[in-house]
Amino acid sequence: MKPLTHEDLDCYWRETGEELGLTELMKDGTVKLGEQHGVIEVDAQTTYFHDEFKPHKIEVLELLRRKSGMKMLDCKVNQLFVGKEEVIYSPDEKYKTMVEANPVMQQMRRLFPSIDY
Repeated sequence: MKPLTHEDLDCYWRETGEELGLTELMKDGTVKLGEQHGVIEVDAQTTYFHDEFKPHKIEVLELLRRKSGMKMLDCKVNQLFVGKEEVIYSPDEKYKTMVEANPVMQQMRRLFPSIDY
């Protein structure tokens, strides 16, 4: 059995995506050989790829194992994107942020004082 090369892995990754009907999804993941023998790493560039790849990971691994001849091949998904942090604004902070984005809000508030912004 010959060692798995990066070129072979790229080829197997594309073929596997086509066979499973996941071509578009798998374009969002960058595959590379891991630092440990028998481990491939997939860089998830988007939350979409990260979330949608999970249910297909075992299928993909089975096909990659068959194609590469490496029965113990494993896959690690690296999250490269930064998750959105939720910020809770007080009403005053919310209004101030809205005014910074659209200064006309101050005029609107003076014209319609009974509306809660």
